[in-house]
Amino acid sequence: MLIRGDANGASIELSEQNGLSKTDGSEYYRVTLRENQFEVSSLVYAFDPKDDGLAKFFTGLANDWKGWDGSREWSSLEGEFQLECEHDRVGHVVITATLHSNPYGYGWTGQIRFEITP
Repeated sequence: MLIRGDANGASIELSEQNGLSKTDGSEYYRVTLRENQFEVSSLVYAFDPKDDGLAKFFTGLANDWKGWDGSREWSSLEGEFQLECEHDRVGHVVITATLHSNPYGYGWTGQIRFEITP
């Protein structure tokens, strides 16, 4: 899955979905954030005990395509991948995507912010 912004080559790519069907119990997918010459990528743990996953988050955004108040946020279970979406009610959605190599301590954090329009 690829979400592209309107400028700066910004994108969020979700790949390696085959990690979701590993028989050893590990369930993951890869998230890659890109903007201009910036790129970060990390595996994200996909287990979701609350059934409040990323697909459900995107479905909610699509259902409210006319807009919403404030921001809507989603985070992976272990916090390594986070999304925040804002709608200006005239068709623009601003997405802030954050990726942490280790959300519990030391490591790097990458973040991009971009706009998409229908």
